[in-house]
Amino acid sequence: DCTMKNLFLIFILLFTLDLNAQDTLRLKVMTYNLRFGELATIDQLAEHIKAFHPDFVALEEVDVNTQRSLAPHQNGKDMLSELAGKTNMFGLYGKTIHFSNGYYGIGILSKYPYINVTKIALPNPRPEIEPRVLLEALFEVGKKDTICFAATHLDVTDEKTRELQAECITDHFKSSPYPVIIGGDFNAEPNSGVIKNIMTRNWFDATDSAPTFPAWNPEVKLDYIYARPKKGWRLIRTQAVQSLLSDHLPIVAELEYIREQ
Repeated sequence: DCTMKNLFLIFILLFTLDLNAQDTLRLKVMTYNLRFGELATIDQLAEHIKAFHPDFVALEEVDVNTQRSLAPHQNGKDMLSELAGKTNMFGLYGKTIHFSNGYYGIGILSKYPYINVTKIALPNPRPEIEPRVLLEALFEVGKKDTICFAATHLDVTDEKTRELQAECITDHFKSSPYPVIIGGDFNAEPNSGVIKNIMTRNWFDATDSAPTFPAWNPEVKLDYIYARPKKGWRLIRTQAVQSLLSDHLPIVAELEYIREQ
């Protein structure tokens, strides 16, 4: 009887663990400001990204078909499509401006196929300043999960503009029926209103306090990964990766989401 009771308890425990395992989503994500490839080749950037085996990557400062004097080795290249091909990932691109006979913007790399993709213009009170966008897509993860992954790059010139943009992003995702992860260059330090009063209050923070800029002597943190809803996520590990392929360090975070029962 004692043996049967113990076997029954073991069965219940294993069954419970199996249920929990089925209801837990684990993802590795990355955000990386590429500085339009000035400091590295596309092959180098692709190999660097591949080394971490990410599920999703948010990319900022991505050139497509430009003729940029600072990065002549990238002239005429579609950086996003080439990175997607060389990393064996799906690639999505969001143009922010026309630049030097091509485009300049942000992108997403994904291990998983997308259901739809949307680009949203962020608030920009001063039309003479470079516009900023949010690039988001729904992805089919595995056989049964749907995840929203997004990338952004906030204004570099004005704190109030960044706050408007962060509020717009937060409001946009408040009604999302799916878990959301966003990565990007927020051009804001951890003690700024953008981070303290908007992002940290409304999102799960999936990074630590490690500085990310400039890459050769990191002094300030500008790059972040966040997730929604705020409850249900667990950060397994995060790292600002030491690298000189751009002027920003890439951040890699491994996250776990446990759905409410």
